[in-house]
Amino acid sequence: MKTDRAYKVIRYIGVGLIFTSLVWSFYKGTGPETHPGGPAFSRAVALYTDGKYEDALQNYETSIREHPDFVHAKRGRARTLMQLGRDREALEAFNEVLEQDSGSAVSFANRGILLDRMGLYPQAIADYDKAISMDPHLGEGLDWFTRLIQDRKEKPQTLTERLQTLRQRGAGPIVQ
Repeated sequence: MKTDRAYKVIRYIGVGLIFTSLVWSFYKGTGPETHPGGPAFSRAVALYTDGKYEDALQNYETSIREHPDFVHAKRGRARTLMQLGRDREALEAFNEVLEQDSGSAVSFANRGILLDRMGLYPQAIADYDKAISMDPHLGEGLDWFTRLIQDRKEKPQTLTERLQTLRQRGAGPIVQ
């Protein structure tokens, strides 16, 4: 008897949770866009993910015009400029992001990658060091699940490995 009653209670709770989650999903899906970067930011992220960098850049710029203090749109613009090979503009954009959000380990890592690509190895080393000291997980690279989602067959070099390579080449840290 007790198990039948317990089963009914569990069943009603389960059905209630499912119904509640469906109502909540419908409610959240029908309302206006409430993202702090606006609809342009949401479009930019989707376009960037699809590799449509020119269109993503336009939407990041729109989001920045509409929401000038939204650092995530500025960070997206910097990454997009880097993907487009517009390195000087990307460097300026990353500098702007880091002025606004100096605690962003990811932005230091991305600027380090850009500086590395530009051949500015001592500055890249400094940014890699800072990023890894702020967030040691950044030095570990992409996990298998992220590589699967991004369809990356080979494991890319981690920031820690790249930092070791640059140091072995004698690039050394910046002397100030």
